[in-house]
Amino acid sequence: MNQTHMSCCAAAALIAALPAAAMADWASGDPYAGAAAIPLFAHYRPSGQSQVTALAFENFAWVPGAGGGVIDTLGGFYHQFNTTPAFADVDKAYWEIRSGVGAGVAGTLVASGVGVPTSAPTSFVQGGGAVIRTTLDIADFALPAGNYWFGMAIGDTPEIGWFVANTTGTNGVGGPLGDNVSIYYQSNPPNTPSWDYVDIGPTGMGFTGVDAAYFINEVPAPGVISVGLFALAGMARRRKR
Repeated sequence: MNQTHMSCCAAAALIAALPAAAMADWASGDPYAGAAAIPLFAHYRPSGQSQVTALAFENFAWVPGAGGGVIDTLGGFYHQFNTTPAFADVDKAYWEIRSGVGAGVAGTLVASGVGVPTSAPTSFVQGGGAVIRTTLDIADFALPAGNYWFGMAIGDTPEIGWFVANTTGTNGVGGPLGDNVSIYYQSNPPNTPSWDYVDIGPTGMGFTGVDAAYFINEVPAPGVISVGLFALAGMARRRKR
């Protein structure tokens, strides 16, 4: 095997490892420790089941990674009020990304999906309950640069009910962070009112404002990987000459 061929093989091996590394991401921040945390219900029950699907939407500015990329995983931090959650029981999740959301305005659905998430305990405590970090691996898709709203609800078996954690933006990535702007949607279960894209603030639910603790991760797009492979292969050929 000649040196050029060996160099190309090494380049291919290096590029093949790239998809596992996050290229760019957005995160609204870590949960804060507060007994008075606002209980934002974020529970998902599939169609045909009784009661509620609830989503707390957080606004975010999306800037794709250098060279473009695709969203690969997303999720958030959740807790059950005054209980210690059995995080292993979380077995379903539903998420949406929308544009143009506002008080009383659903905006436009940009992307959504359902799946089986993975969850892990964290050291955070909120509302008297332990906080878990829940991640959902989704079918990769490209999201153009712009301003959007993201919400994800999780469910468990047996059904208990989950709340998305609040954040002040600490350790957040991207923006806006800590702006106390969120929108809440809750379908209409029996004997309770519906909450159709209500401002979580003085004009809506009576709170002073809150941000939900979510994150979105990106990996390089397949085309970027191919371009990188050809570039490294060309470098190897020039070095041989």
